[in-house]
Amino acid sequence: MTTRPDREPRAGGRKNAVRKSNAGHIGKILDGLLRTWERGPARKGDAVRAAWAAATKGETKKHARPISLKRGVLLVLVEDSSWLYELTIEKKDILKRFNENYTGRKKAADIRFRVGDLDRH
Repeated sequence: MTTRPDREPRAGGRKNAVRKSNAGHIGKILDGLLRTWERGPARKGDAVRAAWAAATKGETKKHARPISLKRGVLLVLVEDSSWLYELTIEKKDILKRFNENYTGRKKAADIRFRVGDLDRH
């Protein structure tokens, strides 16, 4: 079928129908990607911080901060060696409370404490 240059294509023509169906398909793909990204590291980090807050007492929150949860190991940055010692003594109880409050799929099997600058994280 040939079109004459002096005529405008019809609004409901075949080309427009193809474009609309592709747009719908692309929209579904993008929606799926966005849902996947929402479950990614940012949400995991939020879940880790929330579980840490629930597992620790008031003063501890000021002097220690969870950094990551990888391969079942929760890495926590502490202000100084005295907090490292204190939290190491309470490690078993903190780990139990953390796992009770953590909403992620893989629970923590261990906690490692490191002395570091809390302002940088």
